[in-house]
Formats: sequence, structure tokens, C-alpha cells
Amino acid sequence: MIHALDALNQMKPGEVLLVIADCPQSFRSVPEEVVKHGYELLGEPEQQGQDLHFYIRVPGGQPGSR
Repeated sequence: MIHALDALNQMKPGEVLLVIADCPQSFRSVPEEVVKHGYELLGEPEQQGQDLHFYIRVPGGQPGSR
């Protein structure tokens, strides 16, 4: 999640980052960190095989589509 936070800090308002995690604890920890740092989680995580896909938006700007 640290690399994701670094990337989010470099992004512009309204941009969306896809975070792919393969750790089961990510289902809980990623949403908690997103809210804690003031970003927006777009919907529930999507499971693809062993991976969880999280779409995280930088607040502000126009809501974008993924």
C-alpha cells in the first residue's frame, strides 16, 4: 500500500489508480488506508483469480469512469 500512496500523492484530482493485491488481508486493510488518507474507494474490490482489484480516486475534480 505504501507504493500506492506514493503514486496517489503524484496524481491529479479525479484520477483513478488501480491497486492489485494478492494478500487476503487487503480486503480490509486497503479500504481502511484509503479512507484514512482521504482518497475515495470506487465500489467493492473485484476479485480476479487470487488477486483483488481496488479502484482508488484522488478526491476533487470531475468524477471519472474507470
